[in-house]
Order: sequence, then C-alpha cells, then structure tokens
Amino acid sequence: MGEAVARPGAGPRAGCTAGPAAPMKYDLLVLDLDGTILDGTSRLDPALAASVRGAVGGGLGVTLATGRMPAGARPYWQELGIRAPVILYNGGLIRDPATGADLFRDELPAGLAWTAFPAFANAPIHPLFFRGDALYCLQRTVPIAAYCEEQGLAVEEIGEPEPFLSGTELSKCLFMGHPDVLPIVREDVLARVAPAARLVLSRPDYLELVPASASKGRALEWLAGRLEVPVERMIAVGDQENDVEMIRVAGVGVAMAHAPAGVRAAAARVAPPPEAGGLLALLAELLPEHFGRTRT
Repeated sequence: MGEAVARPGAGPRAGCTAGPAAPMKYDLLVLDLDGTILDGTSRLDPALAASVRGAVGGGLGVTLATGRMPAGARPYWQELGIRAPVILYNGGLIRDPATGADLFRDELPAGLAWTAFPAFANAPIHPLFFRGDALYCLQRTVPIAAYCEEQGLAVEEIGEPEPFLSGTELSKCLFMGHPDVLPIVREDVLARVAPAARLVLSRPDYLELVPASASKGRALEWLAGRLEVPVERMIAVGDQENDVEMIRVAGVGVAMAHAPAGVRAAAARVAPPPEAGGLLALLAELLPEHFGRTRT
C-alpha cells in the first residue's frame, strides 16, 4: 500500500488569516479482533464493547478487519451490533453481516497450496486450509483442536492431501508453529508461491498464506468506494504485521501498545497501555462525540 494517505486540508485562501484547524471528523472505525479488541480469552472487554455498541447506535460506522473466517468473527460483529460490511481473511473476503452476501472475494489459485506443500509437509507446524465458510486440516492435532474450540469452528480432515490441495481454490492457509520455526517455513513457502501469494504474520505463532493482492488496506479502499467514505475519514486499529497496510491507508492508523516495533512505526498513533486507559482512552480523544463518556 506504500506510504500513509496524506491528511486532507488546504492552506488558507490568499488574504485570509489562518484560524485554528477544524478537528477532523471520522466516519468509519475499523477494528482488528485478535490482540486488538480481544483479550487472551477471546472475550471483548465489556467497557469497550458497550462503548462500541453506543457509537454504532449513535451513527458511527464501525466494522471489523480480521484474518478470521466468517464463523470465527460472527459472534463479535453480532455482539457489537455492526452493520457495515466486515473484512475477513485479511482482506480476501468482504461480507455483508446483515444478509451474509459476499461483496468481494479474492482467493488463492487452485493448486497453489499443493505447490507449497513440499515446503511445509515435514515442518513442525499445524496447517489449516480455509475455503469460504469451511475449514480443513490434514490431521486434527491438539493445537488444531484448541484453535477450533477457541473460535467455535468445525474442521474436516481431508485425508489424502494431493486431490484436495491440487484442485481447490482456497481463501487462505494458516501455519501454526513456534515463532522460531515460522521464519524458515516462510522463506521456503514463499520461494514456491511468489508472486501469486504472500505470507503475513497475524500472531507471532500464526503465519498466513493469502492471495498476493489481498490485504486489509486494499479492503479499506474497496470499502471507501462502497460506503462513500474517503479513507482519510477512517480510523483503523491493529496490532500485527497483517494490519500494517490498513494502518497506513487509513486517515488515522492506530497500533496497539504491545504491537511489534514495525507496526508501531507505521502508525500515526499508538494506543495507551491498559493501565493508562488503553484503546478506549484514545478513541475518546479521536471520537469524543461517540466515546467521550463511559457507556454502560
């Protein structure tokens, strides 16, 4: 996505004295899930959830931008009362939460996962394969079972890998493994799939294979046209490598306090740590009309 979108605002007209700049009005708040508004137990902070629901009820556009599949994100968009299209699969899918209609879809080419298979087949990782609303694995290992239990997902074992991986378009692949192992897997897989796909970290132990053109930043630009909201009037919040493009594209890109240094460097603002009020304190500053007081 390149450099951050320049903030709007022209200089004063000739012969006029410049007054204080009017505060920017933001029309869409875009929130990552894991590591941003979800804690380690996958629960929403009650105060934040209540404030977001109040902001939605007060007319603010709010949506989610997550690497999760639809079933893993649906409980949260329902709990928050989100009505704007939601960004799933790291920008590979945009879905209308009210109708369930897919508004935009980008997928890995059929056979690409099989091309990558030799690079991860014997690695100490746990691969998952996503296709629309379905989830597949080679073997239901303990980490895969835990992942599915945490998100309330059903997973299907595919058995023999070649027929499935060689003939199926996929939304993404997820490689779960130790943070020391994933850089090696990343290099080996990328050598086989570039330039048709790319890899991003959504957690230190989650490496995701997505279409080369899919990103949360590109999805924000798509939403700008759909909703007629310029990206300059969007606030996007995230915490990991897969959030960097949307942090750069949005009018105000926000990184969480615990985000890696590269993510924080891409952001216009960094949310305070929890002991200093966390994300909710920054939202009260940026969107005082919606978050300026505690909602219950």
